[in-house]
Amino acid sequence: MTPSSPQSVRVMLVDDLPERAAIVDSHLVAAGYDIVSRLPTASGLLFQIEQHRPDIILIDLQSPGRDVLESLSVINAHNPTPVVMFSEEEDPGFIEEAVDAGVTAYLMGSFDAQRVKPVIDVAIAQFKSFQSLRQALDTTRDRLESLSVIDKAKSLLIKQHKFTEQEAHQQLRSLSMDSNQSLQQAALSVVTILDKNK
Repeated sequence: MTPSSPQSVRVMLVDDLPERAAIVDSHLVAAGYDIVSRLPTASGLLFQIEQHRPDIILIDLQSPGRDVLESLSVINAHNPTPVVMFSEEEDPGFIEEAVDAGVTAYLMGSFDAQRVKPVIDVAIAQFKSFQSLRQALDTTRDRLESLSVIDKAKSLLIKQHKFTEQEAHQQLRSLSMDSNQSLQQAALSVVTILDKNK
């Protein structure tokens, strides 16, 4: 899926004004997008997303409530999907909550059907960029946690068994190979056992 090939982009449209929704829908179809679902409310949004698996969700509601944001938070946690929200809500607190809930782009005012394609293209590009950053952050965090556990295990081996750092590391490597575990798992086992002996 790339911004230059809209026909591959599956869109879910959530709009509580039927006339506006019909206009937006026709512009999306004319631009080559695949409308997988058109909802008049955000009620049952989680179920609908699970059913249709859209590539992007466009939301334009008169008064999007906290329940909409809660649904988006769940989606963002379990099945991240780019979301564009159009709203008249100018409260900075609400906007911040919307972004925290996973809204990729928050645009003031109603959906302007003429600018639908650039809005979708930008939202998808921003979403991909953010997901890459989040993945890199998760990888870095996992690596730091792994190093922390390994360092703690070596420290306990040095303190309780009078190993040198090299001997402690070798002991962890041997345990890792003998038990067919990762170095981190072996270190965690050592920490669990030796922490009790403190």
